[in-house]
Amino acid sequence: MRTDSDNMPNTIEIEKKLLSAMMLKNGEVVPLVSAIVDADDFYRPEHQAIFRAIVKIFFEGTPPDMLAVEHELNKIGTFDRDYLFSLVDLEFTTARAEFQAKVVKENSNRRRLIETAQIIVNNAQQDIRSPTEIIADAQRTFEQISRSAVPTKRTTFADFFANNFNAEIDAMKPYAKRLTGFDNLDAVQFFSPGLYVIGATPAAGKTTFCWQLLEQLARRGETCIYCSYEMSRLELFSKSLARELFIRNPKHAPTAAQIRRGASFGGLHEVILVFANLGLNLSLLELQDESVDDLLAMLKPLCSVKSKAPVVCLDYLQIVPTGRESTKLGIDDSVRKLKKFQRDTNTTFIVISSFNRMNYAQSVSFESFKESGNIEYTADVVWALQLNIMNTLKSYNNIADTRKRIDDAKRQQPRQIHLKCLKNRQGTNYDCYFRYYSAHDCFESCDKFNEDGPPCSDARRIENDKF
Repeated sequence: MRTDSDNMPNTIEIEKKLLSAMMLKNGEVVPLVSAIVDADDFYRPEHQAIFRAIVKIFFEGTPPDMLAVEHELNKIGTFDRDYLFSLVDLEFTTARAEFQAKVVKENSNRRRLIETAQIIVNNAQQDIRSPTEIIADAQRTFEQISRSAVPTKRTTFADFFANNFNAEIDAMKPYAKRLTGFDNLDAVQFFSPGLYVIGATPAAGKTTFCWQLLEQLARRGETCIYCSYEMSRLELFSKSLARELFIRNPKHAPTAAQIRRGASFGGLHEVILVFANLGLNLSLLELQDESVDDLLAMLKPLCSVKSKAPVVCLDYLQIVPTGRESTKLGIDDSVRKLKKFQRDTNTTFIVISSFNRMNYAQSVSFESFKESGNIEYTADVVWALQLNIMNTLKSYNNIADTRKRIDDAKRQQPRQIHLKCLKNRQGTNYDCYFRYYSAHDCFESCDKFNEDGPPCSDARRIENDKF
């Protein structure tokens, strides 16, 4: 452990203020701060212990006030109570927490650089390890520091309008004409580069919706990449076949499961040949053990041209491996890295997220997102898919009746699906409605549904794009 006399770069007063801010307002900034710094980034050992206690308490569901933190610290041994309580009035706002966390991280990285340089000198002087080994170890450390570094970018008001505004507007113009293929969504959402997060209740079809969305974008000339941690390429591409055959012949179309079993249906081979020569720029990355860093390293060469940045979908957030000490911290870390990559490359990143089980029988909200802390802060657009019946369940108090209504809604063909926009940095929030033919992996935009009947007015069946 380091001491103050080590004369290493530090910002002890800012560390104190940051810890104080983390205990304000029921710990509302804990997700944001913990996505930027770790306990080891703090200079003083007592600050490291306090940070760990705050984070542990918060993610266990308890507001991290001073008494709760004191109780947690007492579990691990004696602690200077007076020092802890000296932090009480150091900070009266959470507004500076992000800045403070970045300063703590930057000084931590400075110390790591000094330590790494000292290790290089010591190893070189001892003549025990080869220069190649010393350099390889140093490179790995430098790469880790570089990935965790917080960039400082300063633009003045005058400089932006004098030198940057016109160029950045020109870069955005091509996206103004981008269409998803869902008429109702295109009418309300400017689908510009950004981080989009979509969650869904079970049976709402989040994977099918996103796969169809990317295919429709690809048919309109977009470059699209689907990153799947869950489904195989056969499962996903058979969805496209099932949907296309359904659009062509709704009464006699096979399901994706039937296609995967090798069943023969009229028109199937014709569609396969058409798809084989269609030339869509839609590709699939099958993933399993890759971390977010591994994934972004794979995507980087595919997203190198910012003027032609692709649409990327990640399916799904909660099963991406992380090395963090809790699932919550791992997800926050992943979301932060995805947003940074999206901003640096100008991609349009769609991230699929699961919901909390306790919210399966409730209308969707931010609370529905599993381990959602940093999603609310970081995402540009947040979508939630749910069965339309969820909007009426608040009037039914009987659990058995609620479950029956949900089960009945799942058995409907088509299912009535409500897409709710919970956050939209590009404009106002909105609602869109879809028929979901789950047996044939097909979403179809439509008007708002009545509570106990068909849509108020029919929407035209999804058009079969010309090949």
